[in-house]
Amino acid sequence: MPLKILIMLMLLFSVPAISSAAPLQEATFKNGVKLIVEEDHSAPVAMVQIWLKVGGRDEVPGKTGLAHVFEHMMFKGSKKLAPGEYSRRISAMGGNDNAFTTTDYTAYFETIPADRVDEVLGLEAERFANLALRDEDFQKEIRVIMEERRMRTEDDPNSHMFEELSAASLRLHPYRNPVIGWMQDLKALTIEDVRAFYKKHYVPGNATVVVVGDVDFARVEKTVARTFGRMRARDIEARFNPVEPEPFGPKRIQVKLPAQLPMLAITIPVPVWQPGKNDREMAALAVATHILAGGRSARLQRELVDEQRRAFAASAGYDPFSMGLDLWYVYGMLGPKQTTAAFEKSLWALLADMKTHPVAAAPLAAAKRNMIAAEVFAQDSLYLRAKEIGRMEVSGIGADHRDQWLQAIGNVTAADVQAAVSRWLKQDRSTTGILTPEVKS
Repeated sequence: MPLKILIMLMLLFSVPAISSAAPLQEATFKNGVKLIVEEDHSAPVAMVQIWLKVGGRDEVPGKTGLAHVFEHMMFKGSKKLAPGEYSRRISAMGGNDNAFTTTDYTAYFETIPADRVDEVLGLEAERFANLALRDEDFQKEIRVIMEERRMRTEDDPNSHMFEELSAASLRLHPYRNPVIGWMQDLKALTIEDVRAFYKKHYVPGNATVVVVGDVDFARVEKTVARTFGRMRARDIEARFNPVEPEPFGPKRIQVKLPAQLPMLAITIPVPVWQPGKNDREMAALAVATHILAGGRSARLQRELVDEQRRAFAASAGYDPFSMGLDLWYVYGMLGPKQTTAAFEKSLWALLADMKTHPVAAAPLAAAKRNMIAAEVFAQDSLYLRAKEIGRMEVSGIGADHRDQWLQAIGNVTAADVQAAVSRWLKQDRSTTGILTPEVKS
């Protein structure tokens, strides 16, 4: 019987969760570069991902957006690669490539034929160590990024409101700044800012190479040793990871934008997972969030949207794999005859019910089963497997703890859910944002 089917049958009968992933093989080189490999010989394909411990949180005031700007510049050529040549070579071998930047990390990734891994690792090391960083390329790219900000944030009322809400929710933590950067900062950035960022953060000790697919660990280790492993070691500064002050009470903001319809969103700062310290509590908060927002049968959809008609769409989210804290969120998108006051009242009533009444056995089991099943099915994707390894490693959790999270989910009880909601999802700890459509005069 295939292992995946066996695991799913185990889930249906509430047997503790296990992972179908192969054992991870690791190596750390003298200059600080780390390699993590998961062999999978089911198809002649490999996923290569280069993870950097640098993101929006590592920027200084007045220079937000630099991590994302630099991601763009990585495709603009190096000592041996012309602008755009990297992606052209990946495409020519039948692969595809891209990158992304978040608050906590930056990652570059390629899906390629397995027999080209050595070549791709060489290309990645070349642009990592020898970027050209020409001012003419920067001037073009910064205009592209400013237009990206206009399209994704400034011309999108909902995104714009969430940006304002995040900034109002936190006093100290860098998550209050958008990854793409504030527009006034983007306009002021220079190529010298980019070069200084490169020199400070793109150092071997900040790099983790993740390879998942039809590869041999020993061979990949040798390749990384003669590429990334030969780079000169450089000092690494401790990352900025402040302790956010506890909220003194609820906060509210009102954002007026040229929107079609109103929206209400709430954020609450909550802890993230620290293996061996708060496994059960954070897993319980994740399960509670899934009960609220995990699909068409979730409570937000069923009660506030379908039954009470307080909104036409509602959802919530929690990321336990961030660094330091996460902004737990919930929102409702309202129709013409729906009010933010009615939605807000019903939302807090729902959360109060979760605090006073234990979740029933059936929906609790369903939430846990769905969360574990999603993780099992994600193993079909080399990209998602490598991404999970990379993000857990560079966020400080450690990729070797991935099974521990599934076990924690499987152990969550109704009392755990009740306790997590009672402790963390308090109105006094919240920031509420109301998007009000701007009336044109």
